[in-house]
Amino acid sequence: MPDFAKRFIQYVPGIFILALGTVLFSSCQLGVSSLVSVPFTTATITGLSLGNATSLVFGLLVIVEIILVKSLPLKILLQLPFSFLFGAVVDFYNVGLGLKDFVVTSLIGKIALLIAAVIATSVGAFLMVNSKLILNPPDGLVEIIALKKEKRFGQVKFYFDLTMITLAFLLGMIFLGQPNGIGFGTLTALLCVGRLIHFIEVKTSKHPIEETDEYAQMVAPDDPSDVKTP
Repeated sequence: MPDFAKRFIQYVPGIFILALGTVLFSSCQLGVSSLVSVPFTTATITGLSLGNATSLVFGLLVIVEIILVKSLPLKILLQLPFSFLFGAVVDFYNVGLGLKDFVVTSLIGKIALLIAAVIATSVGAFLMVNSKLILNPPDGLVEIIALKKEKRFGQVKFYFDLTMITLAFLLGMIFLGQPNGIGFGTLTALLCVGRLIHFIEVKTSKHPIEETDEYAQMVAPDDPSDVKTP
């Protein structure tokens, strides 16, 4: 089987699994992940569906990426249709399958959903990154910042997630008078998703996931050997 076909077979399920994790965080009602913390709050403020709000915020992050690299590389431009596709899949789960109305009242049930959300988010993210095709815009932005600042992806990822959570918190306080979608589940995702991705990587891959050459070339310094990769 051609290499691209193998990567594509990983990538497509990754989108659906990551989107499912996103919806499960919402369903458990313990707090959403940092990935959709801002879209979730935006959806509550504007009345948009979670999928449409996710597409909107992801699209804005793509614009930030373009500003940072000061060009229009295909690798980044393809994140725009990905944003709409990902948002559509989120709404498929939420609206099409009715998961937005799925309510769990018991604490044990909510924790079980939270665990499922962490696993789905981690597996989906791993499959997408490991396929080395199109990153989701948040991870694409993290990768660009990491390369520009000559930091490791994981270092920047943690602080980027904190920034997204803080922004969601502030938006909730300003427009809703209280935090929205920020809770124990958010902290759990922040602390566990990255570690679980690393665990899956160690158990399934002979070598660590490396940054794509395309991204490195976008922000390559004068001495490429200075770039630190995860």
